[in-house]
Amino acid sequence: MDIYSLIKKDHQEVASLFRRLKASEGFSETFEQLFAQLREDLELHAHAEERVLYSALKEAEGAHELVEEALDDHELVQNLLDELAAMRIDDEAWNEKLEVLEEHVENHIEEEESDIFDVARQLFSMRHGSSAGEAAAVMKPVVAKLSEDDIIAISSYLGSLPPR
Repeated sequence: MDIYSLIKKDHQEVASLFRRLKASEGFSETFEQLFAQLREDLELHAHAEERVLYSALKEAEGAHELVEEALDDHELVQNLLDELAAMRIDDEAWNEKLEVLEEHVENHIEEEESDIFDVARQLFSMRHGSSAGEAAAVMKPVVAKLSEDDIIAISSYLGSLPPR
């Protein structure tokens, strides 16, 4: 499975966990297990994105702000997860905070799958010599700093994207 499919799969699994959490309300043991799984999945997903995708894009002109915003999103999600973990599940504010978390995660996914992936597509095009002009000039120094493992992971991911 390529990196794009993995990221999309993670996003779908997180959405499913949010739905399952809502459906299990009132069943505290199941609810607690689902929240623990959601927290773990979100934390692992964020770490992987930061290590592979964001680190490769961080220095690209025009991408720095997008990556910083995404990293800020990850920090906010982590803070919300920590706050939820510290609260009692039967507290009325818990569900409200969970809704804030869900909305924030949905917005992050939407931005990531459009803006960040667009920059990543440019990177892929540059590495394979199919990009020309201004985008190529911007991406060339970034591509030069990537390791072969980074290139393989990014190429695999980007190669799986549907044509635009």
